[in-house]
Amino acid sequence: MIRKLTQNRWNWSQRDQMWVFIECDDKGELIYHYQVNPPKEFTELTMKIKILNDKLIACIDPNENSKIFSEMMKISKRMQSMGKSC
Repeated sequence: MIRKLTQNRWNWSQRDQMWVFIECDDKGELIYHYQVNPPKEFTELTMKIKILNDKLIACIDPNENSKIFSEMMKISKRMQSMGKSC
């Protein structure tokens, strides 16, 4: 099932196979910005999650595991709300 694209954040369009940012102009009309490559912030956050995941796999302390997982969740939430950088 394809989800509806959200305004004021980056979305992956399955139909177009591109990243799209949707914003509303002063007249209420939607403006679509497309790009093939992922936003820079997405790439940076993905690398941070990968590093934390590697630490999580190697970690045996439950408290440290919890801290690492919590940080991963914060990054994941940030990825879900990435805005358009100018």
